[in-house]
Amino acid sequence: MNRVNLALLAAATSGVVVGAATVATGSIVGEIGPITIAFIRYLIGVLLLLPLALRIRWSPVAPRDFLAILLFGIFQFAILIILLNFSVIYIAAGLAVLIFASLPLLTMAIAILLGRESFTYRKLTGIILTIIGVGFAVGTTAFVDDLDTMEWFGIGAAFLSAFIGALCSVLYSAYMPRYPTLQISSMAMGCAVLFLFGLALMEGMIEAVSGFSTTIWFVLLFIGFSSAVGYFCWLYALAHIPPSNVTVFLGLSPITAAILGALFIAQPLSVQDLIGTALVIAGLVVSLWRKESNDVQS
Repeated sequence: MNRVNLALLAAATSGVVVGAATVATGSIVGEIGPITIAFIRYLIGVLLLLPLALRIRWSPVAPRDFLAILLFGIFQFAILIILLNFSVIYIAAGLAVLIFASLPLLTMAIAILLGRESFTYRKLTGIILTIIGVGFAVGTTAFVDDLDTMEWFGIGAAFLSAFIGALCSVLYSAYMPRYPTLQISSMAMGCAVLFLFGLALMEGMIEAVSGFSTTIWFVLLFIGFSSAVGYFCWLYALAHIPPSNVTVFLGLSPITAAILGALFIAQPLSVQDLIGTALVIAGLVVSLWRKESNDVQS
């Protein structure tokens, strides 16, 4: 398997893992604060990645690059998640998922503006199909009749989280050829853990941890493992294919969440879920069917 195909597989794995982690997080978020969950999941992720990262030779990091990687970690892991969690306080989770599904479209727009990718109608069509597919998957839970001021703030927070994810995905590509993927993964996630630690303490993490059941720890370990695998696959994919080709696989996340919800928490799959799945797959096929020479980074 060549590097491009392996990168596509890594991007797909990341999209599926995000969906699985979403279901797992939803099963415990009512008992644990969202910032505490974020801190523990990424702490576990770092602890899993670090032994592997220490087995490779790390490249010396220029001070400017270190600052950039630090900021990427803080924004992608901490700020993005906090904004997304804030959004679902004021708007339906389905609407937040649908807004966040604009991330591939935003990624393509940013990459084109920065000269990192060329515009193609094929890729645009594929991305729009995946967004429509996510819309079908989240169904009627995405919409309400009237929106008040705080709900508009929630919509803004969800959109800003998608924008941050898109911007980080594009900017990461400049650093991936310079350093090993495991090195950047460990550095970025480690910086986010340090940033989240103080916020988690203010949320009451110390008191909460003492009351965790075995089941909660098992779920947290799964989420942490998913974070480590998903983020490594995400960065590996960004190192070898254009950012918009990576982010389009996020359309698999709500589909995976719907399927796992049906399997494990008795949420029946609807016709809308099946239509959404078909549209997401169609969008991926359209986006990636033809590999144009300017779309491949080796």
